[in-house]
Amino acid sequence: MEKVYCFTLDDNIRFMEEACRRNVSSLFQIPYLAMLFRQHKEFGCKFQLNMFYSYYPGSFSLADFPDTYKKELKENSVWLKFSFHARHNDPPFPYEDDAELLKSDFEDVMSQLCRIASQDALANTTTLHYAAASRIGCSMLRNCGIRGLIGMFYEKPGREALHYFLPPAETDKLRRGEFLYDAQTGMIFAHNDIILNQHGMGDIEDFMVDIIEKVKQEIHVPFIQLMTHEQYFYEDYPDYQRDFEEKLRTSLRILHKNGYQSAFLEDAIYSFPR
Repeated sequence: MEKVYCFTLDDNIRFMEEACRRNVSSLFQIPYLAMLFRQHKEFGCKFQLNMFYSYYPGSFSLADFPDTYKKELKENSVWLKFSFHARHNDPPFPYEDDAELLKSDFEDVMSQLCRIASQDALANTTTLHYAAASRIGCSMLRNCGIRGLIGMFYEKPGREALHYFLPPAETDKLRRGEFLYDAQTGMIFAHNDIILNQHGMGDIEDFMVDIIEKVKQEIHVPFIQLMTHEQYFYEDYPDYQRDFEEKLRTSLRILHKNGYQSAFLEDAIYSFPR
């Protein structure tokens, strides 16, 4: 069976603000996207960017971004896709109990992304901010075309588990690397194996090797999900990580050395119920 990994990045909006400020002729002149393009060229990695409408109320928003780069983003949609994440960075757990707010924010973000990047560049999977939503909210997302959700599914109590609405018995399966289809909502769930910005550069290689070994021993489907967050790329962010790109490159190098190929999550779950 083919070994597959997926790579998503959350909390995205700043690269668009930078593109507008600099009025670049190509989005790939922006350092953040240029960095992703380098990894795509070297490893064939496909990236999904889960987007904020704006970082905080009143700041630069998707509505401020022109459709100037639509053709370029459509042409690059074979390796770069976009999806909904949340309206803003705060508050935490914005959609835990509010399906109507989720629907409104989802529609606002996705309509802007379609205008900016084209329908071809939109993904039908995502990670909701703080990986929390009710069963009603997840059903609504499925009705809107979202087919898969990524969570962390930690062995922690309550909302800290970042597990949407799923009970512990189900999340145990996800932590073992299985995809989970929830018949009531029609949604497919996947576990995220590593958040790169939570690990120091010196730990990345060992952690990635441990994940690959776990897959070999426990998991029927050789699938690994990775993610990180955009803001750690920027020098003015309080928790800036100067080794942001090095972490990406190290994780990708190890995956490809071990025979893994990149895919969008929507393609990795193609054989599951629709």
